[in-house]
Amino acid sequence: MPQFNRVLVIVNPAAGQRNAAKIRSAIESYLGEKGYSFALRECRNREDARQWARSAAEDGFDLVAASGGDGTVRDAADGIMKSRARVPLAQIPAGTTNFVARAMLIPMNIRGALDVIDTGKPMPFDIGYIPEYDAYFVFVAGAGYDATLIRETPLHLKKKIGFFAYVATGIKHANAVQPVRMDLELDGKVRHLRAHTVMAVNIGTISNLGFSFAPDVDPHDGKLNVEIMSTRSLAGSLLIVLKILMKKYHGFADLKHEKASRIRVTSDPPFPVEIDGDHIGMTPFSAEVVPGGMTFLVPRNYTEDTYKHAMDPLAPLVADLKAEVDARLRGARPKNE
Repeated sequence: MPQFNRVLVIVNPAAGQRNAAKIRSAIESYLGEKGYSFALRECRNREDARQWARSAAEDGFDLVAASGGDGTVRDAADGIMKSRARVPLAQIPAGTTNFVARAMLIPMNIRGALDVIDTGKPMPFDIGYIPEYDAYFVFVAGAGYDATLIRETPLHLKKKIGFFAYVATGIKHANAVQPVRMDLELDGKVRHLRAHTVMAVNIGTISNLGFSFAPDVDPHDGKLNVEIMSTRSLAGSLLIVLKILMKKYHGFADLKHEKASRIRVTSDPPFPVEIDGDHIGMTPFSAEVVPGGMTFLVPRNYTEDTYKHAMDPLAPLVADLKAEVDARLRGARPKNE
């Protein structure tokens, strides 16, 4: 028996490099086979996803599923957060990076992601909010070099070469890696500094890869991780990225880590601002966390400990074993059999 009465599927046909018609067909076939009552809508613009998600509960849906990239997930989450009745949000990854889905252990293949709709569980996550733009974010809000890359990377290039479009744009705009004067307010305390990037990270750990954008990122702790970069060259920034990939987060004067419930960033000159991979404006901007404010549908093997033990190299193995044991206890066959 389906665990949801009626599912609203929001598809962004412009997301990523996959064939939108094939994705739509796969979704319709799966949900039909499983006996779900559902409606599938293709958004023509960002506002469609927000409005449909916002009115989902009033329209009789008890689950929203977003098929697209991080931006589509954010648009749907933004709509749900602004609704009177908040329904859970499922993800069908079809974007360029799909960081949010990866962080929540959502399979990257369509069938696996749809299985989460059928067998997953709802779980509350922290979500970020930017008052100046009345906008929620799931993954990250940033100002500076990262936002410059996002603003300057053409959509057609992302669809053609995917993530490498950002790499190409990063090289092209290497001159943007120059620290400027910034005022950074963390929970009411103001710091004056020079930096070229400030990011407020809510979800930043891909546990099944043992990778995290910052130390101690946890979307269940009621805090935002604040990352401050002040390198003076593209080479210096690439070195820091390499160190992060090697899980070495400390000991660098040009990379600082903080935690806060609320931040405000002012820069001279103003910097571009992005949320979840989309350019939204310029500094100044504020970001605050809404603890446990958004409910996502996640696989059964996801727990809050997934983040706490994400940097443990044995964590993926333990999670897989636990999922297999749980499946056998429920009398189901593990997916890899």
